[in-house]
Amino acid sequence: MTYLKMAIRNLYRRRSRTVFTIVAIGMTVSMMVLLISVSLGLKESSVSTGSIDFWVVPADSDILDPITGSGQIMLGDVHNGLETLLNDPSVKGASPVMNRIAYARSDNSNQINVVLAVGVVPGAIDVMPASIEGFTKGDPYFSDGEWTAEAVINRQMADLLGITIGDALYINISSNGLATSTPFKVMNIVDTVEYSNYPGVVLHLSELQKITGHLEHDRADQIVVDGPGAGPLLRLMYPQHLVLTGTEYVGHRIISDKRILPTAAASSLISFVLGILFIGTTMVMSISEREGDIAVMKAIGISRLSILLEVFCESLLISTAGGLAGVIFTLAGKVLLNFALLRFTGIDVSPVTELPLLVGGFAVAVGAGIFTGLLAAVLMKQPDISRVF
Repeated sequence: MTYLKMAIRNLYRRRSRTVFTIVAIGMTVSMMVLLISVSLGLKESSVSTGSIDFWVVPADSDILDPITGSGQIMLGDVHNGLETLLNDPSVKGASPVMNRIAYARSDNSNQINVVLAVGVVPGAIDVMPASIEGFTKGDPYFSDGEWTAEAVINRQMADLLGITIGDALYINISSNGLATSTPFKVMNIVDTVEYSNYPGVVLHLSELQKITGHLEHDRADQIVVDGPGAGPLLRLMYPQHLVLTGTEYVGHRIISDKRILPTAAASSLISFVLGILFIGTTMVMSISEREGDIAVMKAIGISRLSILLEVFCESLLISTAGGLAGVIFTLAGKVLLNFALLRFTGIDVSPVTELPLLVGGFAVAVGAGIFTGLLAAVLMKQPDISRVF
């Protein structure tokens, strides 16, 4: 405790430099976390995560599998699984989800555009887009063979194709197949922020399965579940697949993306190095200015270990404060960054700043402080410490 008080006193004496260092570390951490957050936001699923407690995803799946659409790594027999889930009291809601890149055109134009098609079971869970108004509830085509031809689009797609509610929309996974496609009817246009990242269309799951060729094996890319106590049931039902909580799902998305993971590693390393430089510079200047004090401390019998502990505490305090500042800057920066992108580019990225990323940024800052403190201790273990300082 004595070392901590002395470290706080020394930092307060040079508070201008201390504040500058904390802000610099905080900005570095914030930029690192926001870079990863934006990368995740750009690849975020079209399903809003507000009421989702668990995700079931195929083992060994890649975050880009739903986009590349090879169909090799998917969940099967999802409608029967959904029925089992909805009959369990621990489950408030659930829906299989399929995401596929598709081609779309309208009657108003022969222009073909690439969009994201999402298949869900409407009304089965209270999250977007399964909770969108305009659909017949459930999945009639799978249960009784009634083709609804219902589609809900977002504002970006409506503007892109020049269509509105009631218009015909042609969807297919190949551009050539559009010529013979049965049109869907636009039932609603969604303007909500959480469903506005890209031109998108939502269909009943079985109808998208039919278009993409996955109806026979009843496949989907993932299952989202609302129910905090549903974990044991899900692990029992899907022992060969991954059952992930929100925190685990964020980690899975980072690790499974071969582009985000190197970005995260590189930005973390850069932030760690910059943190060392900022803290190290501050510590070197602090020690140099206290050369006389340290000499007096040695002369009156204060041990070298005590001096090293005080220096280490200063380094750790600066890094911890810098990490906390980084968390605050990140939360504020998320709002400002998304506002700027919407204002000047019209793109809603919605950076993902969930707890694991914030903890990771804080850990990088503290790690830099611990490393710098240990490095200072090593450098101070010279035979004549008074000459070093």
